[in-house]
Order: sequence, then C-alpha cells, then structure tokens
Amino acid sequence: MKLQIRQRDRRAVLGLVGAAALYLVFSELVFPRFDRIKEAGARAAEKEEQLMKYRQALQRKGHYTELLQQARKNVAEAESKLIRGDNASVASSELQTVMEDAAKTVSIEFVQKSFLPAKKKDDYFNEITMAVSFDATPNQLTTFLANLRNAPKFVTVRNMQLAPTETPTAPPKKGEFKKIVHVNLTVGAILPIPEKKG
Repeated sequence: MKLQIRQRDRRAVLGLVGAAALYLVFSELVFPRFDRIKEAGARAAEKEEQLMKYRQALQRKGHYTELLQQARKNVAEAESKLIRGDNASVASSELQTVMEDAAKTVSIEFVQKSFLPAKKKDDYFNEITMAVSFDATPNQLTTFLANLRNAPKFVTVRNMQLAPTETPTAPPKKGEFKKIVHVNLTVGAILPIPEKKG
C-alpha cells in the first residue's frame, strides 16, 4: 500500500518543518547571541566606568605626590621654628638667647631668670619654660612681647604678672609719674622629642 501525500499536506509538512527549523535557529543561535551582545553592552558600560575611575586615580596619584611634598616642606619649615630638643642644656641656651635678643632691642635687663625642666606635652613634643622678672615701661613691655612674637623660634607666653613699682599718693611736683611696672613672665617653647635610634 502506497501512502500518497497530497500537495496541500506536503506544503503543510514542509511549512511545519521550516517553522521548526526556524524556531531552532532563533532559539539556539539568534537569541543567545542577542543576549550576549546585550550583556556585553552592559559590561562595556561597567568597564568604561571602571576605566574612568582608574584614570582619575592615576591623575590624583600625581596630585597626591605634590600634596605630600608640600606637606613635608611645610612640616620641615614649621619644625625649623622649634627649638631643638636633642639636649636640654642646648634647648635652655637657645630659649635664653631668644629671650635676651628680644629684651636687648628695648633695653630690658632681667633681674632674675630660671628654667624649669622639660615637661612632656604629648608623644611628639616636650615643653621647656623660662621664668624672668624685670622692670620696664609699658611701651618697653609691649615692644618686648612683639619681639617675642616675631622671634625666629616659636615661643609662647605661659604666664605674666604686672605690678606697678610705685603707687602714686600725690601728684608729682615736676613732670609726669614714673610709669614703670615690675613684670614676672613665664615663657614656654615647644621641643620635638628626639627620635630613638635603633
């Protein structure tokens, strides 16, 4: 018995086989490639963003190097204004020189001076103090304090007491009152703690 397929059925079978083949081609080849292309586009955007971050980091690297160099320069400049802390007697001598130079310009002579041993301020710095007493006019005192502020080394006034040397009880017979004050002054200087070798 021979099976005969009519022309219309043959076309239907061929159309079905073609549709199945077309379905297989699209489901196995076209759609996966389209999905990969779509994912690649998303990955390309991520890679582009990551590349921009790397470029910014490279640009900043040079900027950070410049900032570090500037910071080191500023630290070295600031440390040059500190009194050396290698040796307590050298530090005391340097502080005394700063004080005497500031006093010499306004003709102040210290009646009394004393040093206190260095005290630890924190893990990096010590402080040495010098107490002086002297007599001066208010103008001499203010000029002396301005000289200390403008000194080449960093010093700070920790304590100051003023008392008039004479208390007027009556108007002067000639001229003006002697305006002289007795000053007790304590000045401190910051010293870097010497680095331990070894």
